[in-house]
Amino acid sequence: MVDAVVSFVVERLGEFLIEQVIFQRGVRDEVQWLRSKLECMLSFLKDAEEKQDGDHRIQTWISDIRNVAYDAEDIIDNFILEVEEGRTPKKMGLKGWFENYLCICSKQTTLYGIGTEINSLKNRLEEIQRNQEIFNIRNIGDSREDFHPRRERPYEENELVIGFKNDVGLLMSELVNKEPHRRVVSIVGMGGLGKTTIARKLYNTSSLTEQFNFIAWVSVSKDYRIQDLLQKTIKSFKKPATKEDFEMLEKMKEEDLESYLRDLVKGHRYLVVFDDVWDVIVWESLRRALPDNKSGSRVIITTRQKVVAEPLNERTFVHELPLLGEVESWELFCKKVLPNCNEVDDKNSCIPQDLESMAREMVKKCHGLPLAIIVLGGLLSRKHPEEWPKIQKHMWRHVREDNTRVQHILALSFYDLPHHLKSCFLYLGLFPEDFEIDVDKLYKLWVAEGFIKLDKDCEEMAAEYLKELCDRSLLQVSKKKWRRIISCRIHDLLRDFVIEKSKELNFLQFSDGALVPNSRRLAFPCGLQRFVSLNHSNLRLRTFHLFDLDKESAEIDQLTLICKKLRLLRVLNLWDLSLNPSQGREKNKLAEAIGKLIHLRYLGLNCTQIDDISPFISNLHALQTLELEGEFGNPILLPDEICKAKQLRHLLGAFKWPFRVDNLTNLRTLNFVMVEDQMEFDPMNLINLRELWVVIVGQSNRFTLDSIGGLKLLQSFDLRLYQKGSPWFSPLRPLSHCQHLIQLRLSNSRPQWKLPTELHEFLPNLKFLLLAAEGFMPEDPMPILEKLPQLTILQLMYFNVNKFVCTAGGFPQLQFLHIHMCCDVEELQVEEGGMPLLKGLIVADCIRIPERLRSIPVCTWLHDLMDAWAY
Repeated sequence: MVDAVVSFVVERLGEFLIEQVIFQRGVRDEVQWLRSKLECMLSFLKDAEEKQDGDHRIQTWISDIRNVAYDAEDIIDNFILEVEEGRTPKKMGLKGWFENYLCICSKQTTLYGIGTEINSLKNRLEEIQRNQEIFNIRNIGDSREDFHPRRERPYEENELVIGFKNDVGLLMSELVNKEPHRRVVSIVGMGGLGKTTIARKLYNTSSLTEQFNFIAWVSVSKDYRIQDLLQKTIKSFKKPATKEDFEMLEKMKEEDLESYLRDLVKGHRYLVVFDDVWDVIVWESLRRALPDNKSGSRVIITTRQKVVAEPLNERTFVHELPLLGEVESWELFCKKVLPNCNEVDDKNSCIPQDLESMAREMVKKCHGLPLAIIVLGGLLSRKHPEEWPKIQKHMWRHVREDNTRVQHILALSFYDLPHHLKSCFLYLGLFPEDFEIDVDKLYKLWVAEGFIKLDKDCEEMAAEYLKELCDRSLLQVSKKKWRRIISCRIHDLLRDFVIEKSKELNFLQFSDGALVPNSRRLAFPCGLQRFVSLNHSNLRLRTFHLFDLDKESAEIDQLTLICKKLRLLRVLNLWDLSLNPSQGREKNKLAEAIGKLIHLRYLGLNCTQIDDISPFISNLHALQTLELEGEFGNPILLPDEICKAKQLRHLLGAFKWPFRVDNLTNLRTLNFVMVEDQMEFDPMNLINLRELWVVIVGQSNRFTLDSIGGLKLLQSFDLRLYQKGSPWFSPLRPLSHCQHLIQLRLSNSRPQWKLPTELHEFLPNLKFLLLAAEGFMPEDPMPILEKLPQLTILQLMYFNVNKFVCTAGGFPQLQFLHIHMCCDVEELQVEEGGMPLLKGLIVADCIRIPERLRSIPVCTWLHDLMDAWAY
């Protein structure tokens, strides 16, 4: 993980050398030397981290590098802070000359100071390099001498297979079907979920194995060599009986072993289990030696990574193993605590009544992970009932200490991550237990933290990072809407591991108690008043999240004090923290204090009302995301200074139009704008805008979509009209220039509004459409909508027509249809050939639908999908 920390600092130093042109030559050279030396040490860190277990010297060496990297970052950020504060406008007269002279002297002193501090780091790095040679730490890529295959985990005969009856049955049916071609059956899931247990259950089923000529179980693990795997497979198949056979196999090279295995299975039916596969290369390398001889051979792969489970150009069945349900979890726990208890159900648990409530609470915290349940049950079975409350209080610490295998399983998944994902994964330790994480917000935070390089596609890159963490079974998807993850969770056991690992690295701290001075990030769950009472001296925080879980309000002067103390913050996020009402003077002090956080990239004040942001917005040159409190009845009037926030990418709240958009060329999200009259602007100023939400609250007829139509990259547009007035609605044709527009919401409360008949011609790429007619669209919209060639999801609300009619061939791509709050609609008529791809349907019981649509499942999740469409 230290490689991720150092990589980030190296990148920061590079940016610093480019951006800061005020350096004296000597200071620039010192910074460049520091960057080069840290970059050089990066190649040795991975090897050192793999060696550090049990070696205190190497642990100290790694810690020293991390501390130097952090100190370098502190020096740079403090330097920028001092330079910014020293910048004063030149003044005339004797007094002005004197002040400007002092400013120049102060700047020279600052430059001398940074040079001295970097020189001190230089001496420390030279000492670290000498220790590197003493400890024999080298680039891991220079040699393979340190290759040690991981010892196979012995199979535990008493492993319990509970709650996976349906999974075993499904997998068995895939293995015994009559398909003659070789078929790969992949079992994928997080560590400790029971993949190996289920594979072993299948492998030990005689009715399955007796159908094959050859069977083999091969444990792969993270450290492997293809040559070893080939040897293991051959030995399992042939079971050589003589010493000569073993010696012959040991001497064979990889190519020879491939040929030997291929000839061995030629014309035979085989079953091979490759357990614990981490790398896609494994099967790609082994498949040549295990040919498809069309005799019904099968391969089982267990893996934590979805990318491994889906080999290309292969007949594959991928089964994602779910977490256990509440009933199965309790049954597994009871069987482990009391092995002799034969009957376990909701009424008869075998657990003493006075302990059952406590036990169920602990099992619930395992969230269906079999490994955690088994280890917890084994631990409690050896403890006296009086000790159970103590274990409950520090449950995960006891579980880890009781079973080193738990720690090993978690650590394996973590250390296998590339360094850019390690930071993203550890960052999840900042969220409270069982917290449902909004992934759009998480993407913005990752970018603000610098884990992802800032460019036009960085949020898309963040989405790829999140998907990989999910595919590696390190995250659980909470909500998924139209193939896109909306929210996620981290399992409590993994979260506890992340927090412990982060403490070692000073990466972050989740705490409601004492503060760690060197920690870079802090999440505090107990309210601002409690935080203010703590000691903030020597804090080096770059990130501060305040989770007001007790819903306590705070005083503005408390928040102002925190902003004054935490000057190096990049992220300040107050999750749903409300402030007590106060006079404008206190609010102005808060705004001024925020304005001095010049490193700030993410400012989240979604429940903190600040009427005037002009005192700080012009100073936050690095700000990427601004999230403010916004309500329909009290929109925020943005000052002219907003145009100075040139790095701003996401502007979230309720904002009154008009405001200046000059220079906001990086803005991607604007949610939302309240317009009383018209909305005109130069689209080139918002050239990168992807998402826009406009609410029209006035009764003027001058509003048009002309300027919005000039947003060439617009992908999602929400237009709502709430004030009833004259029979008018802005023509949609200007949107024809938005060729990337795929998501559109139109909500209209004005009478006699009609859809343009040529809608399909100027919105050919539209995939998601919501129409809320508010009872003022008396005509059936289907004849127009069914022509949209790419429309995939359609929601219709508040229509007062008698019947919706879809003709043959209409809606060629529609997959999900939701008709909601249409009380007058009596029938949905779909001619043969209409909606051929429909697979999700929600309509009221009073609406008649064709017989062939009755077999389409009702998607209970479709309501949520429509509430937060994703593009």
